[in-house]
Amino acid sequence: MTNTFTYVKDSILFSKKTYIYLGQMESTSQTSDLDPVWSIHTHDREITICTGRNGQIVMSAMVEGATKNQAQFVYQGKITNGGFDGTKSTWAFVDYDGQRYDWVASMMQNCWKLENADRKVIAQYIGLSRDMRVKGTLALQAKVSETLIALIHLSAKLLKYSETSRR
Repeated sequence: MTNTFTYVKDSILFSKKTYIYLGQMESTSQTSDLDPVWSIHTHDREITICTGRNGQIVMSAMVEGATKNQAQFVYQGKITNGGFDGTKSTWAFVDYDGQRYDWVASMMQNCWKLENADRKVIAQYIGLSRDMRVKGTLALQAKVSETLIALIHLSAKLLKYSETSRR
């Protein structure tokens, strides 16, 4: 079972909101009559994921370090960490059950696979689109908890921070 989500920026320039829609969309015109499942709000070094367009905060992340390659995730008072792992060249995080996940970059730019400790692919993020506001799609390839889905969405957003800081 694969669930696909599409990331759409609020506007082309200086957008601090990204809406997450269920399904694979090629353009923003396909989302005009839809309500987003979640939204991601960015403010300085804090990133939050909320239900719907402006609903309740589900989880937040604080980006750390001068190169923005570390983050601390907060969910219902519990804290876990993530960041760039230079030994593996991956962006990794640990979920709230203590399981490690690694975002592994593919040869194609803007394409990442999320693997668990057994190297099973859990999700894939592809950040390519002809529409300037469509930032990419995320396909879940395994059944995961809602908490892990929120971690996956927030960490996928942080892949951009790591990518731009290494340029």
